Amino acid sequence: MGVTLDDGLRALEEAAVQARSIVIELDEEYLRHIAEVEAMPANQPGSDKTWVWEAFDASERHFANAVLVR
Repeated sequence: MGVTLDDGLRALEEAAVQARSIVIELDEEYLRHIAEVEAMPANQPGSDKTWVWEAFDASERHFANAVLVR
């Protein structure tokens, strides 16, 4: 018996219900690391982020030539 669209939608609904009960607690060390990264010059508004687009373009070119081998 194959998986149906209804099976997939039901699974998503169940996951959404379960996700409401998930509690994630971030400790002070983790929050401190996040603050350090956010404060870096490269992460400030107006900083040069052209490298992001260059990396994205390189990734697209790489995976455009990818072949699935079975």
